Amino acid sequence: MRTLNYIFSVTSIVLGIVLILFMLTQDVSFNIGIAIGIVLVLNGLIRLWFAQDDH
Repeated sequence: MRTLNYIFSVTSIVLGIVLILFMLTQDVSFNIGIAIGIVLVLNGLIRLWFAQDDH
């Protein structure tokens, strides 16, 4: 289970960063795409933090 949490957390962080970078290249102001990217990164970081305590 611990390895699966690591995989999901890293995937979430990478997808969030890619989405944020993609939305920034579209020359738009802050919108729902950037907000979803931020939430994905935060989700990945929180999941990674809790994966440290998982036994």
